[in-house]
Amino acid sequence: MEAATDEDSIAAFVEETLAGTGWQIDSIRHRVDRVDPPTSYWSVFGIDIYKDEEERSLRLVAKGALNAESWEQLSARLLRHGAGNPCDPINGVGYPRLFPETQHAYWFYPYDVSMPNLPLANDPVRMAGVLLGLDKVEEMQAAARYIDVERVRYLPEVSAIIRYTINVGATPMVVYGKVQPGRRGLRTNSIVEGLWRASANYPGYLNLPRPLGYVEEMGMLIEEGIRGKPVGSSRTSAEFALVPEAAAEGLAVIHESRVENDERITIEAELARLDKVAEKFGYVHPDGHFLLKDLIVHMRERVQKTDEEEWLPTHGDLKYDQFMVHNDTFTLLDFDYYATAETSYDLGKFCAYLVPSRPQDWRDSVAVEDARVRFIQRYRELRPYATLQRFAVYEAMQFGLRAMSAMWMQKRGWQRIAETFLVFGFERLKSRLPE
Repeated sequence: MEAATDEDSIAAFVEETLAGTGWQIDSIRHRVDRVDPPTSYWSVFGIDIYKDEEERSLRLVAKGALNAESWEQLSARLLRHGAGNPCDPINGVGYPRLFPETQHAYWFYPYDVSMPNLPLANDPVRMAGVLLGLDKVEEMQAAARYIDVERVRYLPEVSAIIRYTINVGATPMVVYGKVQPGRRGLRTNSIVEGLWRASANYPGYLNLPRPLGYVEEMGMLIEEGIRGKPVGSSRTSAEFALVPEAAAEGLAVIHESRVENDERITIEAELARLDKVAEKFGYVHPDGHFLLKDLIVHMRERVQKTDEEEWLPTHGDLKYDQFMVHNDTFTLLDFDYYATAETSYDLGKFCAYLVPSRPQDWRDSVAVEDARVRFIQRYRELRPYATLQRFAVYEAMQFGLRAMSAMWMQKRGWQRIAETFLVFGFERLKSRLPE
């Protein structure tokens, strides 16, 4: 894994790929890792290149297997989906190159084994047809010069978010496309349409992007552009101080919306998921393994002593950074994990993610505790009859999952961060619900 993802190995592969094109490497930046013991890992690199006065930014993915069986499965899958075709990120598609001796592969965005039509979503010609309603090739080619395509975020085999700027008329129009495996975008489109109608009954409480359609060929949901900026991670910022009430109001509307869906999040399934996480910890962090196992035992004991809560539609991934803010107005994004769950599911998630992984000083802790209390208080004002007897379990559970994320990402000091989250889980499990 280290040999496949060090800067020298990445530079050697990129130089080989660019040979004869005239393009040169300007910089290589390691962006993110995900390690999933005992089977696989991936790393993403930003590659800035230049040729004369022209510059480009590439994304390179290194994906590998941690044992022979996993490599056999990974390589077979990549061979079925493009490996062996030319790796040409400049004029074509950066198809995978396999390296059996080190059990890893490289590929360039927009290739993705789980999203085979992602290259189409990055093609200005094809997107001119989609966004402007054109169907003749000549018209699409002529209109492509008015379409700017910009990669916003890419998580290998999970999703890609793309910004499209349509330079027609006096003011450019901005829309966003989100590509996902399968037909999850179609599901999200239906849910957001339902929530858009439901939010009209509670003006100002739930703001969300307007859905513009679903492109089945690309597995892409298209939504209107939202003004503003994401709520940042500074716990002492003005926007962070305002987000708890906005989150409580938005979640209350979702809980009352009755917008149906086809997925259900059960506490039993979530605890079983943590059981698997605890086993993975055994490979890379034994102390974390035993801490998490003990936390799971205590959570199961608490579940047995409490009654089920009310089952409601829920966002599924409610966190402060899912909000955009503009002139003190907050817009909630990302309904891909929308599901039916017990009342406290998203309440616990929002509170657990208030806590920073690397606090700057005591002011962060004070801001977090204040935000947590105000979030719960505002939600209970809006839904005073809500059943929250399992809130402590759901909040503790999210700290366990945050420890899992720290293990996946393998950033410097991740062991200490994971342990801290697990200790937080114990503390929250034993604490009372804020009044």
